[in-house]
Amino acid sequence: MNINKEIQSAFENYQSGNLKEAERICRKILIEQPDNIDVLRLLGAIYYQIKDYTSAKYYFREAIQINHHDAISYYNLGILMHEEGHLEEAISYYVKAIQLNSNIAEINYNLGVAYQEKEEFDEAVSCFQKTLSLNPRYADAYYNLGTIWKQRGLLNEAIAFYDQALFYAPNYALPLWARCMSQLPEIYHNEEQIQACRGKYYNELIKLQNNIPLKSPQDIDIAARSVGSQTPFLLACQGLNNRELQSIYGNIVCKIMGLRYPQFARCTDKPRYVHGEKLRVGIISSFFYWHSVWKIPLRGWVENIDRKRFSLYGYYTGKVREKVTEDAEQYFTNFVQGIYSIEELCQIIRNDNLHVIIYPEIGMDPLIVRLAALKLAPVQCVSLGHPDTSGFPTIDYYLSSDLMEPSDADEHYTERLIRLPNLGFYYIPFEFSTVNINRQTFGLSKDSVLYLCSHSLFTYLPQYDMVFPMIAKKVRNCKFLFICNKSDLITKQFRLRLSQIFNQFGLNADDFVVFLPRLNQEQYYGLNSISDIFLDSIGWSANNSTFEAIACNLPVVTFPGSLMRQRHCAAILTMMQMQETISKSVDEYVEIAVSLGNNIELRKNLADRIKEKKHLIYYDRTCITALEDFLVSVVEEN
Repeated sequence: MNINKEIQSAFENYQSGNLKEAERICRKILIEQPDNIDVLRLLGAIYYQIKDYTSAKYYFREAIQINHHDAISYYNLGILMHEEGHLEEAISYYVKAIQLNSNIAEINYNLGVAYQEKEEFDEAVSCFQKTLSLNPRYADAYYNLGTIWKQRGLLNEAIAFYDQALFYAPNYALPLWARCMSQLPEIYHNEEQIQACRGKYYNELIKLQNNIPLKSPQDIDIAARSVGSQTPFLLACQGLNNRELQSIYGNIVCKIMGLRYPQFARCTDKPRYVHGEKLRVGIISSFFYWHSVWKIPLRGWVENIDRKRFSLYGYYTGKVREKVTEDAEQYFTNFVQGIYSIEELCQIIRNDNLHVIIYPEIGMDPLIVRLAALKLAPVQCVSLGHPDTSGFPTIDYYLSSDLMEPSDADEHYTERLIRLPNLGFYYIPFEFSTVNINRQTFGLSKDSVLYLCSHSLFTYLPQYDMVFPMIAKKVRNCKFLFICNKSDLITKQFRLRLSQIFNQFGLNADDFVVFLPRLNQEQYYGLNSISDIFLDSIGWSANNSTFEAIACNLPVVTFPGSLMRQRHCAAILTMMQMQETISKSVDEYVEIAVSLGNNIELRKNLADRIKEKKHLIYYDRTCITALEDFLVSVVEEN
């Protein structure tokens, strides 16, 4: 046997996609040369392609046993670990590969991506800069540098990197999306900037709609891979009706995905449904773990839908696996988790012959965006995990809360709005333990009145900043407790905005405003337990955070707006029959907050009533019954 010719034949079969033949040849070679490192590597690559990661890792490790200086096999092990979500192991393999050969741009790039996913941004930047020193035309490295600068709040610098990526790769769709989404900052300096950014975003969206390359199959494939990479999540923070903008975005996304996967763009074979048989409902989410979307609305629905009437099929697109994930699995007839291509996952979903698909949210996970842009079941729904319309023509219904929606809410959605009764979800309170936190932990005086303002900083709109100095003017011993953003610069931008508004009222923000470090779940509960009053953000009302404040019997002040996402807190308080802290104006919001701040007895009274009434918002079966009835009726109608 001519070994070199056989190896060449194996490589040619591998490159042309004849993986079984390539594997057969490799195994034949190994009988004569079991230590042939090229063949071991090739077998690893073959098993990687067919997603047999256990076998792939075995052969790369065999190659390393033969040659401890085999940088490529270390690198390949890093890729496998990376795809499985084991970032620490992936990084260790990438680092080892670079120690053996530091001059391969791709290894430095992938190490940077792993650091970026771990949110170790300084290390990621160093890796991407090293990548560019080895290959100045590496468009992905420019794109990722832009993404890091965007996360830091440096949008002009981010756009410059995206433009560099486009210079070297004009058909590269990722920076086109990123350039568009970079018109949506996390922190606005004033209300006028919101309108200006909204206009720029619209212009970039239209430019993207007109210019994204879709002429060739390769163009379409590149565009489809870019879908969901960056989404208009921050658009919802502007406090405005986004139906028109989201409709433009949704149509772009669905067009791209439909061109790439025409076999999944329409649902032509509708499954039969005979009244009385089990209805098959798919739930597709990346949040089958301890996350806000699991708490609301996912958990209550999954655990309480009637198994005698419905078969639930779960599709988990995330990588985090914990006890919640294992507990969730038991409620599903079938629960799919793994590393699949879009095409494979779509086919798995189609094969389950679902009557309905529910996406708890669309917009927080790239894979969910891609799947939702296709038609994998005759009826597709989204819910309030992300509280804004998807804009996707592939989504038929928006499952929301009757108490949260205003009377004209149908105008806010491209989907048909379904108002499930009360809060719309079945909330299960959880037992929590607070770590040993007291006021001294954060350097807070025992005499201070603590207003907890724990929303993400990007939810605070500049036109409502004046409520803080207005309260401080009348509650002079108060502190407003904010939680820092992941980006120091974004925290600094928000801090500056507060300083300016406090100055206008003749006050020093540093005397009243405290920025706390990011906290884990137990520390956050502890913070609730030492606070006096929870101030709901005006413009994006708290949902999970309101439940967590109420769990600690913390009085809550809110001012509901005209959109569902501005009315969460008011709906919760209404269901608790405690509407006295729901204000009708900004001035009344301040007045209620001041009254609570200056009257310890009033706070205690409210805390006692919360303790007595909070059971009213838990374990609400009416929304489950309504959801079940809706699912049956819409399938029968369809």
